[in-house]
Amino acid sequence: MIQQLQHYVPVFVLVVFRLAGMMVFAPLFGSAKVPKRLKAMFVLVLALGMTSSVSQPPELPSNEWDLAIGIGGELAFGLAMGTILSLVFIAVQWAGEIIGQQMGFNLSEVFDPQFGAQGSLIGDAYFMLTLVVFLIVGGHRAMIQGVQASFHILPLMSVGINHSLVDLLARLIESATILAFRLAAPMLVTLMMTDLVLGLIGKTMPQMNVMAMGLNLRSAVGMIVIILGLTLTVRVMRDSVLESMLTMWNGWTGAVGS
Repeated sequence: MIQQLQHYVPVFVLVVFRLAGMMVFAPLFGSAKVPKRLKAMFVLVLALGMTSSVSQPPELPSNEWDLAIGIGGELAFGLAMGTILSLVFIAVQWAGEIIGQQMGFNLSEVFDPQFGAQGSLIGDAYFMLTLVVFLIVGGHRAMIQGVQASFHILPLMSVGINHSLVDLLARLIESATILAFRLAAPMLVTLMMTDLVLGLIGKTMPQMNVMAMGLNLRSAVGMIVIILGLTLTVRVMRDSVLESMLTMWNGWTGAVGS
């Protein structure tokens, strides 16, 4: 019994830290709106359910230093998985803030507990919409199943920060930036045309208060663009969420595992 515990406890600890690392940045689970005690209990329950099916490392940590190195590697890999999934949400939030700023809605910023900072109304709306899409496509279930599969593809004590992982994260940050501009581009082009029209009106009719009219007009045009482009926006969000999950899977079967 004692010998079984000596083998079980180190494996359980390593599984906990891989799950905990992912939960820090993972969509939905990593939200500051979820109480920390609930997160900790969720991680422990998942670890208890997964540990029995996880293969033991070829060599268990024999001392505190080896255990610390193993914990660091598992934590880093978990953080990488959570970051990969959350980059889409960060990009969408950024796109919403760009749109809100162009529409003049950033004057009414609110505190966003997801990121622990100020957020715009449009940014929060886009984030919540992406979260709904994430739940509809089963992203929360796929994320847990993916973590379970990662223990078989990349066993414990076999991963850590390497060049492939850093390169993968850099490419994903670049993709997230492109996604943010893709979502914000229609609004930027439309409002640029609106500003051009207002400028022409101001030149032809100087007595008109273009500044006061422009605030209302930009907000109205922006709402119309958001409503008309909602279907396309949801489709882009859905494709991006699915791509991020596929990238996470390919990451630990290919780049990270190399």
